[in-house]
Amino acid sequence: MKLSSLKINSAVLEQGRWVGNIPEMGSIRLKVRGLGNSDYRALMDRLIDSVPREERIRGLSPEKQDEFVATCLRDTVLEGWDGFQNEDGSPLPFDKELAGKMLLDPDFQRFNRAVQWAANVVSIESEADTTDAVGKP
Repeated sequence: MKLSSLKINSAVLEQGRWVGNIPEMGSIRLKVRGLGNSDYRALMDRLIDSVPREERIRGLSPEKQDEFVATCLRDTVLEGWDGFQNEDGSPLPFDKELAGKMLLDPDFQRFNRAVQWAANVVSIESEADTTDAVGKP
């Protein structure tokens, strides 16, 4: 393996990009920053530090972990969407508050997984992978 294949595009990780062809999401595109962007790491650290030490030592509950990840996705990763529709078929504009509710709702796990998948794509893409392979620029 060449060392250059381990290199990521840190500018895209921080700035984000549109990602399409997301499994189980049809023509939906998401604008996301990469998992592990600097704001994500800082917010996750603050959220974990807010938990009493005794609880942190025993390990965070799965529910608390899910809450923290959803909060970080809402506040530091997801920046837009394209292709969602209201029930009447009209375009649904991106709404950060609605996105946050969906990310926390267990009935919207597919959406949560889609955001994480797209953000992971942005996190691991190398300089050579910044073409339109996974969505429009």
